[in-house]
Formats: sequence, C-alpha cells, structure tokens
Amino acid sequence: MIEPGAVAFTVVAVAMVVGGLVEGASLLINKLLEDKTPPHPDKFESYECGELTIGDPQSVNYTVNFYPYLVAFFVAEVASILALAASGSPKPNTLIGIGLLYFSLVVGLVWLRKIGIMRWTR
Repeated sequence: MIEPGAVAFTVVAVAMVVGGLVEGASLLINKLLEDKTPPHPDKFESYECGELTIGDPQSVNYTVNFYPYLVAFFVAEVASILALAASGSPKPNTLIGIGLLYFSLVVGLVWLRKIGIMRWTR
C-alpha cells in the first residue's frame, strides 16, 4: 500500500518539475522573440517621454505635503473596514469601540487642521 505522504510528495514534485519546464520554455520563447535592435540612447534619460531634463535629476527635492492626507485617508479607510466588520454584531461594546475609533479619527483631523498641516483653503 502506498503511503499518503508519498503520494503528496510525488504530486508536489511533479508540479514543481512541470512548473519549471513551463517557466523555462517561456524564458526560451521570450529570448527567441525579443527585439534585437539596440535601445535608443534617450531610453535611459530621466523622462523617456520626450521631455528634456532641466538640471540634475538627483538633486531634486520632493515635498511631502500630501503625506498627512494620505495617512488620514488610510486611517479613515481602516476605520470604515472595522465599522463594516462590526456592523454584523451590533452589541453595545462594539458600538462603543467603533464610536471611539471615529472620535479619535475626528480628533486627529482637528489636530492636523489646528497645527496647520491640513489646509483646505489656499
């Protein structure tokens, strides 16, 4: 009688061999069908869409002014997912927890507005 562990090992080994053959065949086909022309020199520029680079691209300073909005959006999304998950069992403790979560979200947004990071007007 064949042991179940040996059958599972055989199935996994065969799947790995078949996967390796498929991957190897796809790499070989890709190598045979690839474009043999050398790349254009502009391909390695910072902007390959035709825009000329002004100055040194390595010395450009990027601002992170949008980062607080990203964090606030992420926290709001997590709060919404938790509220959706908690809506299946509206027990008092669950409702209090979700209420505190939204309260902390509002307090965080008010704090960001107060210190001047999030300005809704120009």
